[in-house]
Formats: sequence, C-alpha cells, structure tokens
Amino acid sequence: MSKETADRPDLELDKPTEQGFCRFVNSLPQQENTIRVFERSNGDYYSVHGADAEYVANVVYKTTTVLKYLGGNASTGLPSCTMSRMVTENFLRDALLKYQLRVEIYAPLDGKQSTWKVSCTASPGNLQQVEEMLFANTEMVSVPLVMAVSFRVSVDQMRVGVAFIDPAQRTIGVSEFVDNDVFSNLESLVIQLGVRECLVEPESAQKLEQKKLVGVLQRCGVVVTECSRSHFSDSDIVQDLGRLLAPSAPVASLPELDLKRAMGALAVAIWYLNLLADESNFGGFAITTHSLSQFMKLDASAVQALNLLPSATDGASKTMSLLGLLNHCKTSQGQRLLAQWLKQPLLSAEAIEDRLDLVELFFNDIEMRAVL
Repeated sequence: MSKETADRPDLELDKPTEQGFCRFVNSLPQQENTIRVFERSNGDYYSVHGADAEYVANVVYKTTTVLKYLGGNASTGLPSCTMSRMVTENFLRDALLKYQLRVEIYAPLDGKQSTWKVSCTASPGNLQQVEEMLFANTEMVSVPLVMAVSFRVSVDQMRVGVAFIDPAQRTIGVSEFVDNDVFSNLESLVIQLGVRECLVEPESAQKLEQKKLVGVLQRCGVVVTECSRSHFSDSDIVQDLGRLLAPSAPVASLPELDLKRAMGALAVAIWYLNLLADESNFGGFAITTHSLSQFMKLDASAVQALNLLPSATDGASKTMSLLGLLNHCKTSQGQRLLAQWLKQPLLSAEAIEDRLDLVELFFNDIEMRAVL
C-alpha cells in the first residue's frame, strides 16, 4: 500500500447508503467555525464532507484533487475526502489548538453507515472528550484553559467576575474586580492566563458592553461561547464545590463564596466542562483567588508589539518571538511554565529575587539538573 493510499483510504459505499448519507449530511445545521468528522471502520480512518472536506483538502493535503463527490459529480455531488487515523489526530490537534475551531466527531448508529450520532465534541478550551485520542502518544505543550465571565454595569462602575478551570492540573481560579468600559483589567487577565475559550451570557440589555467584551476576547485570540443565562446561577455552587474540592475547611466558609459574580461564572464553567459527571473529579480540585495586582498588566497590543509569544505568521521559525528564543526546555511542563512567566511578569521585588535564586540554584548545581 502506498503512503498516499494509507493517508487517504478509499470510502466505499453502496448506492443506497451513499444517498442516505448525503441526505443526512445536507440536513445538518450550519455551524460556524466547526469541523465535523465521521468515524469509519471503528476508527481506522475518518471522513469529512462538504465545506469541511474542502477545508481539509486545502489545509492538510494542499490540493483539491483529493476530493471525491458522493451522490453526483463535481457540480452536484457532496465534496468528500478521507484521512487515516494518524492524519486525523494531527489535523484535529491543529484545528483545536492552532486554528481555534470546534470539533464534532460522529459515529455510525448501530453500525449503519447512513444513521449517525455525535460521539464526542471538543472546543479550544474543552478537550476532555478527545484528550485520550489526541494526546496518547504526544505531550500537550499548551494547556487548554476555559474561562467564564459575568459582569454587571451599575451607575458608577462595572463589576466583573471571572472563573477559570484547568482540568489537567485540577485547579479552579476565581477573581472579581472593577473594570472600565473597555475591559482593560479583563484583557490583562486573559493574557496572563493564556485563555483559549471564554463562556459569556447571550446579548441582553447590556448589548453595547457585551459587544465590547466580545471584541476584547476576539482581539486576544479567544473563542467566545454563549451560554444560557440560567447556567450562570450560583444557587448550587456550594454543593458543587463540596463534591469537587479536596476535603479541608468547610466549603461554606470559603472566602471565594463572597465573590458573587465569580461564583456565577464558576457555575457555568463547571457545567460546560461537565466535571460533575466524572466521579474521579470528586475531592481532587483546589480553588484559589487570582489577584491582578501581583503581575504587570499586558494587553494584546503590548504582547504583539513585544513579540513575546509565537504567532501564526512566524511560520516554521522559532526565533521570531521571545519565548522561541528562550525556550530550551526539555519537557512540555517546562515550556508551559516559561510561557506563563512571560505572560505574568512579577511586580514584587521579593518574588523576583526568590525566582532568580531558584534559577541560580539549578544553574550552579549540574548534578541536581542531571538527576531531574
């Protein structure tokens, strides 16, 4: 079997199955920035169709000659192409982490190739359902972080509450602060944390502020997901935290519960990540309050002007950004920590000295570095 055939297995369907599948695909609602992938032969290979097939042909194969047309010719048929499992895994990693797309993976219902169901979904901030598939044989260099934002505008100020969750590290962070009408503090927080996806309420009476919020998030390269206002209710947050947090002090005494806006944001983040559906999450999380004052405030324009982080225009070069120049880390954890330090410049001289002392310790102790 040639490499080309291995990368693009043939999709062979009988006429009735082909026609039924085309009807099914054409009946699916249009979803912006979403790639739909169909599992074939129990996951031996996958197929994409319609506009998704054309996207894969251009991005993955760099040619449209890979396209086949189901149910007709190039003018009337459904554009389609296939990918091997390895090619699919590489593409989906890029789609989620590089191109900031959402993914839906369909599996045949009862083994029938004409009836399908969504077997798993993923977004840039929520990879849990595809994590085993995409990162079984490769390390996750950047952590997908999802944040939720809830804000209210009063006569004299805007109060913003945020919550963010890192399922891999089992950490929950919350913060609540006063912001201006262009969300300067929130933008700085998004940059500090490297947020991939943000959950927001649908447009409401605060339509103007909501548009400003979405504009700030998009400028930072964050995928915006609207969630029903009912999911921002903190009515069950004490019970939910009681199940998720490691046993220590009573949940009802946590100082974070006083941050009402942040608690509403946390409620929707827990729901979105479906944390309560997995009992292995129970008792494993820790919660902290994130303080904006401990780090220098950077907005998206400053990060871009200073070339702190790699961008999509850098191509294969790794020396176009400060992170690329400094990154000689041997592990993905080290790379993540270095990126975090660049996005979160310390303001405290004492904290800076402590960090430099640690770096000096490892720099001078060759034996310790070798052991690690």
